[in-house]
Amino acid sequence: MAYDGGAAVLSLMAAALLAAPTPGGLAFDPPASIDTAAIKVRTSAACPKEADSYYAQARGHGFPAAGLTVTAPTAAGISYTSGFDVYFAQTMKDFAVDNHTTLTGLYDVSVYCVDSFTGTKFAEFKGALIFTSPTRFRASGAPSVPAAPSAPASAEATAAPARPSTDLAAAAPSAKSGIPVAWIAGALAAVLAAFEAGRRFGRRTATR
Repeated sequence: MAYDGGAAVLSLMAAALLAAPTPGGLAFDPPASIDTAAIKVRTSAACPKEADSYYAQARGHGFPAAGLTVTAPTAAGISYTSGFDVYFAQTMKDFAVDNHTTLTGLYDVSVYCVDSFTGTKFAEFKGALIFTSPTRFRASGAPSVPAAPSAPASAEATAAPARPSTDLAAAAPSAKSGIPVAWIAGALAAVLAAFEAGRRFGRRTATR
């Protein structure tokens, strides 16, 4: 009888483990923003094949204790091979207005993979939003202030400074100095030629 009782306990424990939803995590997009932002979460894994739909709930200040459904039960986009995206039906501000509350503090978010007929939960993916003010939030674990994208360096700032052409700089003096030298040489040759012609003319005159 003791053995039978132990077997019964083991059977109950096994059944409880099978009934417990498989845990997982959620990644929020955007990870930090304002209350009017459209929110999307991505599950860390696929739904078990036993599930035929999923839905999402949020719990926190001003929301129902049993959880506020932020994504109605649906099979749209469900995946059995990898994580998938789940879209909130409204913004967090809209949910707050509908519930006559102000957003503040921690809001737990859960996505459940379920059997739409029996309501059995086969997997649960958890995450959280933290409202640091009524209009601003960040995902749990995300930076409190998203890093601003660095401005790309301008083309003028990154361009190498222009360097003067050494060929042109070197060529300029030679071109300038070459012209006067040629003129001087030509003039000197003309003077010498005239002098030589005059000298010969003088000799001829003297011999006569």
